[in-house]
Amino acid sequence: MKKLIAAGAAGIALAVHLGISQAQSLKGEYKLGVLEPLTGNLAVQGKLHLEGYEIMRDLINSRFGGVMGRKLVLVVGDAPDPTAAGSEATRLATREGVKIITGTFSSILCGAASEAAARQSVIYWETSCVDPRFTRRGLKNVFRTEIDGVGFGWYNIEFIAKYLAPRLGKKPSELRIAFLSEDSSYGQGTTEAARARAKEFGMQEVALEYYTFTTNDLTPVILKLKDAKPDILHHIARDQDAILFWRQAREQNLEVKAVVHAGATGYGNPGFGKALGNEANGPFALSEPGPGFLIDKLQPEGQKIEHAFREALKAKTGSDVPAGGHQLAAGGLWLLKLALDAAKTDELDKFRAAVLKMDLPVGSLMNGWGAKFEDSGQNSNERVQHYMLQWQNGELVSVWPEQLTSKRAKWIPLGPWNQRK
Repeated sequence: MKKLIAAGAAGIALAVHLGISQAQSLKGEYKLGVLEPLTGNLAVQGKLHLEGYEIMRDLINSRFGGVMGRKLVLVVGDAPDPTAAGSEATRLATREGVKIITGTFSSILCGAASEAAARQSVIYWETSCVDPRFTRRGLKNVFRTEIDGVGFGWYNIEFIAKYLAPRLGKKPSELRIAFLSEDSSYGQGTTEAARARAKEFGMQEVALEYYTFTTNDLTPVILKLKDAKPDILHHIARDQDAILFWRQAREQNLEVKAVVHAGATGYGNPGFGKALGNEANGPFALSEPGPGFLIDKLQPEGQKIEHAFREALKAKTGSDVPAGGHQLAAGGLWLLKLALDAAKTDELDKFRAAVLKMDLPVGSLMNGWGAKFEDSGQNSNERVQHYMLQWQNGELVSVWPEQLTSKRAKWIPLGPWNQRK
């Protein structure tokens, strides 16, 4: 993946291009549909996403000229499951009259929501779901700002091969790796991409297990893993299954040298640390930047919007450290603003042309992202910079790439459970 591009005159010029300017008077309103799971099993993350949208909406309206010179207004729908996602997308398009819908956090929701939007000739702007199939359906109304599962798997194996292997005193081809995942499209897409990339490095796959994330017992899987004796456990989890696995792995004294995850769910969810405290120490989660992130390493325009968002977050929540859900939603909404301002319309053909014309380097947007959309509507994985975080004493902190953080990884290898202090 490409590294951050050095800042200079081009970066300053880009800041002007991005519309980073003083607040201006807004004329009229622009309604944007937002779909998130605000009830049900995914509500915690859905509410974080919505809060990220709301903070960025207020920031766009107060400091960055609204959207196409108009005040941005969010019209919200609750999407706890695929059926509701489809029906709410239809409602937003037909009854609320929105021309763009954004959301939905989850890979189990984005497909139904975007297909309903397509039937209503409405643009669908996804900021989180990573199902690789999402942008492979030939839908011209569909765009995704976030990395997809292929990118998640790619980054995870890069981290394992180029960072963990040397720290463990091994070549990548000497590593024994086990793949464990919940069986949704998110888990499968990320896992299969990681498996393919691991083979390119010659890693030794010693186990592959899928399970339903609502399971209440992972002991049989853990016993299989004990027999397989992996060095690395690549585990893609949702939320409660990550907590369950960790507790039962300790009960069964499963020892591996590292656990690697991707996404704002499972090990990437703040709930993992809240549930386990210091017992959560050790696992890695690929996500948006956490504590330790060096904002001054971004392009000047990226620094400006990142600082502005964190200031607004602190004013609303008391914390200037955003959760992954905050960053995904806010970063995606900021990029949508840039696209609309460039297109000057939400008419699909002109909007799509403006999106495909974007060519923003890594480090010029929130989260250190860039933007270069493929014809499929996918923001190029190479432009969606991601970070490896690690649970350290109740906090998920950025540890890699090392040049982008002040924190450093610990417990490599993990060692006995009672020594991870």
